[in-house]
Amino acid sequence: MKEQELFRSVAESGYCVCNAEHCPKKAQCLRWIVGQHMSDTVMFCMSANMRFKDVATAQCPLFRSAEKAQMAKGMIHIFSDNMPKRLETSLRNQLISRFGRTYYYEYRNGTRLIAPDMQEEIRQMFRQAGWNEDVSFDEYVKDYDW
Repeated sequence: MKEQELFRSVAESGYCVCNAEHCPKKAQCLRWIVGQHMSDTVMFCMSANMRFKDVATAQCPLFRSAEKAQMAKGMIHIFSDNMPKRLETSLRNQLISRFGRTYYYEYRNGTRLIAPDMQEEIRQMFRQAGWNEDVSFDEYVKDYDW
């Protein structure tokens, strides 16, 4: 799918867009770029509130980088063969508790990508549980961190 088509379909699927013409970060922000691809046949959309604190500033809390990030895809092999079964069970339960059963299985099976900040959160969970070996995901792909 071409970028323009992707942005248009995302805009029309309910993604929160931004129309702040004066924003200093608009050229690098997914919300602004996606908003520019909104079709003229769409009457309503979800949009950033320009009155909200720090929106359309250098510290905008809604900013999403338009650069593709290294997303993890799948975590079927995240549990090492030499990991104690008790630790594996505990970590699996923590992941399900944190993300919910549906999202956990979507992340596990690779049907939902895992953003870099979430990858780090998962690695942190493993370290806090006492696992000091490398935590790696099934594969990595470049995609937008919506």
